[in-house]
Amino acid sequence: MHLFLKRFFSFLIAFIPTFMLADINDEISAAHLLIYQGKYAQAETTYTQLMTPASEEFIAGTALVDMLHFYRGTARLIQHKNQSAQEDIEAALHPQSSMMYDDTGYMLRARLRLMQGDTKGAFEDYDALLKTTQKGIANGYRLSMALAQRGWAYILLGEQEAAKKDFLAAIATETTMIGMELNSLQKPFWQAVVQEIIPLVGTHNDVLIIKTLDDILKKQQLTTYPFTDDRSVHDERNFSNVILMYEVYGPAFLLREKIQKEKAQTYQANVNTLFASAQQSLLKGDKLGAFNSFVNAFQHSAPEDQTSRTTAVQGMSGIIRSGFTPPAPTESSRKLAIKAQVVAQEKAYQEAIELYAQAINETPWVANFYYDHALLIAEAVQKSDDYNAAIAEMKRFILLSTNALEIREAQDRIYQWEVKRDRSAQKQNAAPQGPHLSSSATGSSSDCFIATAAYGSFLDPHVVTLRHFRDRYLLTNAPGQWVVENYYHYSPPIADSIRKNSALRLLTQMVLTPIVFCIEYPIFLSILISSFGLLFWFKKRSSRFIIR
Repeated sequence: MHLFLKRFFSFLIAFIPTFMLADINDEISAAHLLIYQGKYAQAETTYTQLMTPASEEFIAGTALVDMLHFYRGTARLIQHKNQSAQEDIEAALHPQSSMMYDDTGYMLRARLRLMQGDTKGAFEDYDALLKTTQKGIANGYRLSMALAQRGWAYILLGEQEAAKKDFLAAIATETTMIGMELNSLQKPFWQAVVQEIIPLVGTHNDVLIIKTLDDILKKQQLTTYPFTDDRSVHDERNFSNVILMYEVYGPAFLLREKIQKEKAQTYQANVNTLFASAQQSLLKGDKLGAFNSFVNAFQHSAPEDQTSRTTAVQGMSGIIRSGFTPPAPTESSRKLAIKAQVVAQEKAYQEAIELYAQAINETPWVANFYYDHALLIAEAVQKSDDYNAAIAEMKRFILLSTNALEIREAQDRIYQWEVKRDRSAQKQNAAPQGPHLSSSATGSSSDCFIATAAYGSFLDPHVVTLRHFRDRYLLTNAPGQWVVENYYHYSPPIADSIRKNSALRLLTQMVLTPIVFCIEYPIFLSILISSFGLLFWFKKRSSRFIIR
């Protein structure tokens, strides 16, 4: 009976969020969107902020918190915040909800170990993951997801046959439940992985693998479901999130990072070559050649590579101050700057900022372009980091300018922006950073004596649920406080008897478990009450019919 109830509730928890928790799930989907946009730090903050309102959901609150730990752990691992991610990994390995399993904990820890180069440890976690899917509800669905996770790890390591075997096994796994196919989107996705991606593993062309993955996601519209407001595709949207969060941002993301790292190394080597060429030209007395090399280094530097760009400007500045006359601004760069000024007058600051960036990239030795660019960034500032960008541009103006008065004014502006930046940062730090996840294990010093005796630990998920209910729904009103007060008066000796007798412990668990289920998932209580009501109505109606 206990196993049946647990399976039934596990099934409910898989589908209740789709239609009963629309508001909180919409907020979680909005947090997912931040990840899809590459705003990983914001996503992490949002997941943290959602934990308290999620935990306060009367339906499936603890399960939502368990999932948020997985999502936040994913965001943290993407940012290589390995130490912080450990908190979420531990939470996922020891879920609060008695209906959740530790699958996501093993997934996160396996990914962390892959990042750290601990392949043996990662596959030990995958083995543990496969074993844990043999227990509990929705075994086929969970097993198929675990196989796909390990399949991506094999692709990352270039093991073609092992990857193919896992994905084919995931596709072949029976994943229907009560006539519903739980992998309606995953299986076509995995089939495409087998047909289009795994054949590329042997070529060791990681760039092509990632491009093919992106093409599959686009072709199967898997990146569009999370953003739709159409309730008719709510199920598909949830399953699409699973594909993106579990796989695209799992081991597959490490493959993307590997490519980016290789590109970064090649890029840095090219920029360093241009700097070396500039130094060689200077040693030969070739100022024009050195100047052109610094210009090329700036133009080949990524906009986010502030160090390389500043180094290039310093090189150009040194040559100009040595008596070298730089070229006049190109006509096209002047046109871009004038257009930016017109657009800025219309308060379209972001467009003006981009136009000035183009002008600077074309003629990076023109000091006034940096000055105007800095003013625009400061005018359109939205967060404290924007001041840093404005300050960086103004410092480059100071390097290139030869007018002492303008340099003095520019430095004063930098001082102003530094004050505004620091005050803005202080305000952000002073503002609430989102509610912290409350720990029911430490939320009260008083214990639930009988429940603790029955389940053996005050940290048992069933005890935690009862403590949540006591703190939120009994201690907040006078009748509830009376009940709790009398409970604590009479329960200790009863708890002692239960603790010493295994039969009493089992009997108490049988009594408390349905209560815990009804607290975590009150919809079941509604179903039972409705069922008894219908049964009573039919019985009464039948008795009247017989009497007649």
